[in-house]
Parts: sequence; C-alpha cells; structure tokens
Amino acid sequence: MKTKYNITEINPKTIKQVRQMIKDSLSVIMEDNNLRFELGNATYDDDSFKFTGFRISIADALTPEQKTLKQIIDMRRKADWLKTIDDTKLGYDAGYEDSSVAYKLVGYKSRARKKPWIIENVENGQQYIASDSLVEKMFGEEE
Repeated sequence: MKTKYNITEINPKTIKQVRQMIKDSLSVIMEDNNLRFELGNATYDDDSFKFTGFRISIADALTPEQKTLKQIIDMRRKADWLKTIDDTKLGYDAGYEDSSVAYKLVGYKSRARKKPWIIENVENGQQYIASDSLVEKMFGEEE
C-alpha cells in the first residue's frame, strides 16, 4: 500500500493524518506478532511534532488503567475505612431517568484527582469517567 500525503505544514489535521498512516502501517505487523501499540498525545511547532508516548504490549495484556484498577480495588479491600468496590458486578446509575443502562468498571487513572474511575456502557462500549462517590454508589459492596 503506497500512500502519499503532500504534507507542507504541521497542524492538528496533518498530525491526525500521520497518526492514521502509522496506525494503518503498523497494525497488520503488530497483529501478526500478537502485539498492540498505542500512540500518546502529540505536541507540535511550525515544522515538527512528536508523540509523547509509544507503548507496545502483548495483544491480550492489561492496559495501564486496568492494572491500576486491580491495584486500587485490592487496596480498598485491605483498607477498612474505604468502601469496598466490586469490579465484577454491573452498576446502574439511579441518578438519571434511564437507570436501566448497565455499566462496568474498566479502568482507573491514578493521576486524575476528581474523576479517576473509567466506566463503560455495556450496550454500546462508550467509556465515561466517574468520581469516587458515583462508583461507590454503583459498584460498592453492601456492608
């Protein structure tokens, strides 16, 4: 596959095109070798740009957010002053009109102070961030 973009300037649109080129080129090689890759955010100036991260991992390995989620749940089980979170159950948010939508815990961002939890809509796969209080209501174990 030969693709030619005549890139003459660096802007968010061209960075997006280059990101797609890299993804298209490497994804086949990565899949053939049971690997996956992730590109971080991009920073740029007038004539160059760089991605802040390039992570290669085994295809079925846990993401950093999933690893952190496991650590946080284990820590909360040991700490008697924190409400224990059950990551195996589906949560329903009673705060909205349609409380029949099911969510599951999929990750934890340790650097996020206000909304560190990542929850995912079971039906459509859309991910959302959530606060401690919301996750404790939705996924907290009854005492």
